Amino acid sequence: MTVEVARLDDNGRLYLPASIRKKLRSREFYIEERNGEIVLVPVRKKIEKYWGIFKGENLTAEEMDRIVEEETEELLFKEPQVK
Repeated sequence: MTVEVARLDDNGRLYLPASIRKKLRSREFYIEERNGEIVLVPVRKKIEKYWGIFKGENLTAEEMDRIVEEETEELLFKEPQVK
């Protein structure tokens, strides 16, 4: 686990240290609040679970789009679970 210090600027922007950015290789994050802590989750990590999911399935493009859209809406709009 890497521990670094990041500070907010006067406009409320948070700059991630270069060592963290290089390791994560992501520019978009979900921001979650968990028990008074801020957790950044790279967007790609949540979406990667769908890679190859339709392999071997006999679905139309419309069916695949509908499934991905439903799953995306669930990920984006459901209440975050506190662990």
